[in-house]
Amino acid sequence: MHVRHSPRTLLAALTLALCAQGCTLEPQPIPTEPPSAVADPLAYVDPRIGSGGFGFAHGSAFPGAAAPFGLAKVGPDTRGPFGTINFLHYSGYWAEDDYIQGFSHLHLHGTGATDYGVLGIMPLDSFDATRTTQEGYESHFDKSTEVATPGYYAVTLDRGSIRAEMTATTHGAHHRHTYPQGTTEGHVVFDLEHHLNGGDITHAEFTLDGAAQRMTGKLHHNGGMSGGFGGYDVFFDIVSRTPWTKSLVFSEGAVPVEGMTASGDKVGAVLSFDISDGVPIELQVGISFVSAENAAENRQTELPAWDFDKTHEDTANAWLDLLDTMKIWGGTEAERRMFYSSLYRSFLMPTASSDVNGEYRYGGQVKTAQGFTFLTDQSLWDTYRTLTPLYALITPEASRNTVRSLHAMAEISGFFPKWPIATGEAGTMLGASADVVVADAFIKGITDVDIEGAYAILRAAALDEVDPPGGRGGRQWAVPYNTFGYVPANIGRSASHTLEFGHDDLALANLAEALGKADDAATFRAHSLNHRNLFDPATGFIRARDEAGTFVEKPYNPYAMSDHYAEANGWHSLWAQHDIPGIAELLGGQTAFVEKLTQFFEESVVDMAERPIEDRFASGAPRNAYWHSNEPCIHAAYAFAQVGRADLTQKYARWAALTHYNDTPSGLPGNDDGGTMSAWYLFTAAGFYPIPGTTRYILGTPLFPRMEIKVQQGTLTILANNVSAKNIYVNSVRWNDVPLDKPEISHDEIMHGGTLVFDMSPTPGSFGVTSL
Repeated sequence: MHVRHSPRTLLAALTLALCAQGCTLEPQPIPTEPPSAVADPLAYVDPRIGSGGFGFAHGSAFPGAAAPFGLAKVGPDTRGPFGTINFLHYSGYWAEDDYIQGFSHLHLHGTGATDYGVLGIMPLDSFDATRTTQEGYESHFDKSTEVATPGYYAVTLDRGSIRAEMTATTHGAHHRHTYPQGTTEGHVVFDLEHHLNGGDITHAEFTLDGAAQRMTGKLHHNGGMSGGFGGYDVFFDIVSRTPWTKSLVFSEGAVPVEGMTASGDKVGAVLSFDISDGVPIELQVGISFVSAENAAENRQTELPAWDFDKTHEDTANAWLDLLDTMKIWGGTEAERRMFYSSLYRSFLMPTASSDVNGEYRYGGQVKTAQGFTFLTDQSLWDTYRTLTPLYALITPEASRNTVRSLHAMAEISGFFPKWPIATGEAGTMLGASADVVVADAFIKGITDVDIEGAYAILRAAALDEVDPPGGRGGRQWAVPYNTFGYVPANIGRSASHTLEFGHDDLALANLAEALGKADDAATFRAHSLNHRNLFDPATGFIRARDEAGTFVEKPYNPYAMSDHYAEANGWHSLWAQHDIPGIAELLGGQTAFVEKLTQFFEESVVDMAERPIEDRFASGAPRNAYWHSNEPCIHAAYAFAQVGRADLTQKYARWAALTHYNDTPSGLPGNDDGGTMSAWYLFTAAGFYPIPGTTRYILGTPLFPRMEIKVQQGTLTILANNVSAKNIYVNSVRWNDVPLDKPEISHDEIMHGGTLVFDMSPTPGSFGVTSL
């Protein structure tokens, strides 16, 4: 999520939930006949989950057809009761809309900013030459006619009763438009002006080849984010299975005329087809950020035959390979849908933008990815928290591709990016989150990368007194941060900058240590505690200070979302994930910390009861206390376990999962942010949660009686004896038959596989409950 709302006052009751300590229950035997396993994960994926919600509760999920990490995300761009307003159409689609304005080929998933939505196609039963815009040719549709599954989307357009189907490959799409029996002529609009709100097509051009039934060209789009670096070119190569009978072309808003080429703005074509034989109109599309030749090669390689169903099957099987990395037993039908839909959403972004020949474009240069897939569209401020740790655990190749791609970007631009999209760096959000992503992967065993080269760039940005030649990227404020021990208040979002840099520094400390750079490790470890310099003992919060050391913003309101925080307030920003014991010490110890964190959650419990996510308007505003719709505090439930109250981690992690997720279009707490919220759900369902940039996982409470996870070097089996809707508390945990004495496990242990057994209870037990 990347926008900010004004402060809101919440009056909420405070309930302290201090559970009993010292309770001991006998371990239950491992079930000999566990509940049935999910046999077909594909059947439990609904891409439309999270495509609804309102305001900050809009999941922004992409419901169309895509391959894993696919550049081609082909799907509907819709309009409804709120028009096409940005904050409901980041993915081009909102679940409550009832008009389709075209099917475009590039989309983001789960973001809080608008981009893409280009290269629009729309089938028509008739064509009015005076209506060449998406508002002119849009069609009403009935939601009941939609079908969305991994790699496939279909809907019936009311206008002409046309069944529009589409499937996707990594760089291509296959469309199939079926008209009612007896229809003699069909038309397809190719709208190169089509884009989502907040963008602008500055130029487009194409050429038609009637003999080859082919359309080639390119367009330039300045999107809501990509416009910051000048936008990007999309090259396309489109072929038709059936020869067209007539071609009209248009540009500059003029009435279409017969022709074979056009260029300028407001450019497009209308092709007419004889369909009296009842055969559908089929189109295949190849796309590239590099060249029209590459777009053609992508299409020819990935769509070698006119076999729509086979393409769909192949893409579905690619999804199945990823869904099989996490296998669950038991659970309700809704829980199964939420789980596998979350796993599916975790692989929609980042985007594989290197072509089949390995070429990719970034920073104005064309390079060739050798031995890896170049990934763009990385929402790093979000994804470093859950998504990239998930990759390091279950998909080492995706983790490797991520690190190599970020390093390749840094070699071109001179710095690691914050939010790379399409062919450049959008530069939105804050922090140097790539530090965490790179370090997290390497210390978790993703070592076949140029780590020394990457580390040199990361270190220079963080520590050099003189700006490196390419700049510092996310470390823009490194000099004042290193000078004062915090980012001073004259710099916007200073408190959040300091917190992010602290986490970045801990990750670099661990990376430096792994590389044998002891002096660097000590420096970064010391810097990782700089957020403590912003702690105000008088108010009990992390606050902005000026260069003289004076706390600003007086009087201070920790509920206010001020300019000193990034999409957060003082409450959201207190719980520094990389230094929970330190925060507890600053607050006065275990008891004070637990009381304050419990207040934080209990105020949200009341708020969620009054404004559940199903209430689209009421739930769309920010929440003053625990706010699962946004990133800064989504780890907070796992803080209890680090200060001797694992029972409260179990309580509030399960509460967060149950109240913020469901299997409806409103089933995400807010923007999925490229899979970040989905990955949170997966970790929480598994019963452990990462501290990114470290090898530590904090134990929580598993959702399913059995789960098997394919990890780097084996299978991790998680058993939750007697787990149920009531049995959410953990009485004891065993790792490979050895009892654990604290609610924590390391990546080094689980990466080889093994068995983690939780003994569940309806009441809090003593596991992980200690006095500090």
